[in-house]
Amino acid sequence: MNKVSIYGGLGNQMFQFALAIVLDVEGIPTKISIRNFFVYNHHQGFELSKVFSVPLRPIDKVKIFLLEWGAPVWKLKLVRWFMSRFINIYNKYDNSKFNEKGEFIYDSTVFNVKNSMIIGTWQSEGYLINHEKLIKEVFNFNKPKDYKNSTLSKKIFDSNSVAVHVRRGDYTSMEWKSSHMVITDPKYYIDSIAKLRSKLVNPVFYFFSDDISWIKNNFKGDDFVFVSHNKNGNSYIDMYLMSLCKHFIIANSTFSWWAAWLSTNPDKLVIMPEPWLKNIQTPGIYPESWLPVSVDLEQVSA
Repeated sequence: MNKVSIYGGLGNQMFQFALAIVLDVEGIPTKISIRNFFVYNHHQGFELSKVFSVPLRPIDKVKIFLLEWGAPVWKLKLVRWFMSRFINIYNKYDNSKFNEKGEFIYDSTVFNVKNSMIIGTWQSEGYLINHEKLIKEVFNFNKPKDYKNSTLSKKIFDSNSVAVHVRRGDYTSMEWKSSHMVITDPKYYIDSIAKLRSKLVNPVFYFFSDDISWIKNNFKGDDFVFVSHNKNGNSYIDMYLMSLCKHFIIANSTFSWWAAWLSTNPDKLVIMPEPWLKNIQTPGIYPESWLPVSVDLEQVSA
């Protein structure tokens, strides 16, 4: 049986879990592995079972319980050191490995893999399109019940809503600057808003960001709504709220990519930045019907 390694933030986890679903449906027995979370901190940790009612094996539910209730322990350096060595030894005797050959590029050879640990991000719509209905059923959000988000959900649903996502935060760190674009000039968003204004009737632009101060300093308008109340462990609710919108201006982030992809509006317009990353070709991340808008690299951080 294959195992797909799950790691990274929520958007990455969704691509990896989706691949496991597709392989299994295609008759290639596949389960997931979440052992990586016992060694490394990934944003909000393993979130799939919190955000969606995803099907999980009993052993995975036990591991998730241990991850959640033992969180302070797993953060200790000595424990992390021990776990990393234990897992490395375990990996030597547990399945051969199949590593993704290239990110953002559909690779059909993964469907020939058996009894392997499958490692990669699998960020290509090519893995999803033949099973879109099933994947959208699996990624059915556990809806928030609090008054603020429930009220906002109704406003989004009742308006000609456009989700605008601006990803900054960790992208501005030195670790990411060499490859990830951080759009420091608002021109991409201004151009995209103008494009949608020309196509839509009475749009309302809902801004989501991990740097809402930057948003408020750069965008002002009567039809702009700034969403900033879902933080830390509740940040996934922003993906849910974005997915309710009818149209999208996304960042180069899997967080808003998935929000747009999960939208049920058959007439949705989705604008995304081109390029997606600096110095890396990313053909698989661009669905055919979505609209790339050019980002001059002079608009992004060095």
